[in-house]
Amino acid sequence: MKIKRINGCALELIMHDVLDGMRDFTHEACCGSQTDTMDILGIDRAGTAHRSTARIIPFPLKSRTVRKA
Repeated sequence: MKIKRINGCALELIMHDVLDGMRDFTHEACCGSQTDTMDILGIDRAGTAHRSTARIIPFPLKSRTVRKA
């Protein structure tokens, strides 16, 4: 079976349908919601903080002497 691509106008129509569906879905999901309230689902204790550590590796120093060939 050969792979077929959707190009041009057909692809644009499909994308418009997808975006319209996303817009309708978000409208339905947000309909009746309140923007000034938020439900707290739970409160968890904070875990112990880990102290970050690092080992610093110095860059090798360049030699000041120039070798002549």
